[in-house]
Amino acid sequence: MSHLKKQPTHRLGVTFVKAVTAMKTGKRLNGGFTLVELLVVISIIAVLVGLLIPAVQAAREAARRMQCSNHVRQFGLAIHNYHSAYQVLPRALWFETPPKSFNGRPWSVAILPFMEQQAIYERFDMNVVAVDQLSPQNVAVIQSVVPLYVCPSTPESADTRRYTFDATSMGMPFTATNIAPIDYTPTTGVNGNYMLHAGIDGSIEREGALQVVSSVFGGGQDGKFSGILDGLSNTFLLGERTGGPTIYSGGRIDNVATTNLVGTNGGGWGDLVNGEHWMQGSQRDGLSWPPEDGPCAINCTNARGFGFHSFHPGGSYFLLADGSVKFFTENIEPYMFASMITRRGREAPQP
Repeated sequence: MSHLKKQPTHRLGVTFVKAVTAMKTGKRLNGGFTLVELLVVISIIAVLVGLLIPAVQAAREAARRMQCSNHVRQFGLAIHNYHSAYQVLPRALWFETPPKSFNGRPWSVAILPFMEQQAIYERFDMNVVAVDQLSPQNVAVIQSVVPLYVCPSTPESADTRRYTFDATSMGMPFTATNIAPIDYTPTTGVNGNYMLHAGIDGSIEREGALQVVSSVFGGGQDGKFSGILDGLSNTFLLGERTGGPTIYSGGRIDNVATTNLVGTNGGGWGDLVNGEHWMQGSQRDGLSWPPEDGPCAINCTNARGFGFHSFHPGGSYFLLADGSVKFFTENIEPYMFASMITRRGREAPQP
């Protein structure tokens, strides 16, 4: 075997070329080739495949990221067209209770006609809330998958990621089961504790651009572009919150949080509480249980109210009020992130 180890490098290259040619043509090599040469060829192929797979995966993720950003851009166009039509922004969440009739819906229902989803919109009965107990016909509508509401980088398919809305914890016996997901949510506002992490005076206006209009969740006024005093290019409308109904924490599946947050995570496009996403942040290593607020806003958890989340490496996409789409990194400072959520906080600009 010693004479095999001393073969010139060029002979191994020639052997590799001959082996590949033989595999293509189906012909045997004249005189065959040695076991060492065969192992070298296999090793070279393995190295090439090992180099190729990450490149292919990176190319696919780049394509998925582009598609996801296009989805967010479509939301921007739809919201601007909605504002042009009604002179107000779509409500992040609208929910009314007795003495009025039970009714309400999130932003994602309101903009359907402006995203070429008129057929689905017309099937939705606007006179009744979408819950099993009052309107199974509306629940059937929100069980339909809307492709634009799904980020292509999310690992599981939309059909396998079904949500449950359960309002019993809020004192109302309503549920909506098996509803289709949405991987995006409004930047409704900033919780006071996150303001402390951001180092911002808690007395400033903390609400986001898309308003919550509800006696239960607070707020009673529609938002307008003219009410965004911090500037349209300095204010979020919405961002990614992907992966539900499974709760991710610190990059891992969190079974404890998933079990405890079933029904209240607001991840269906017809889910009433999707638009109720007041940001309180989480710890850098993810969501503890019981949950604690913290300085991390992006990619630490996808639990409603505790963070924004994507499966894109390094950050998430956000829609700004001027219609632009930007990728914000998961290392963004709390001050900057809180400033981008509030619509009239008048925070001092930072570089």
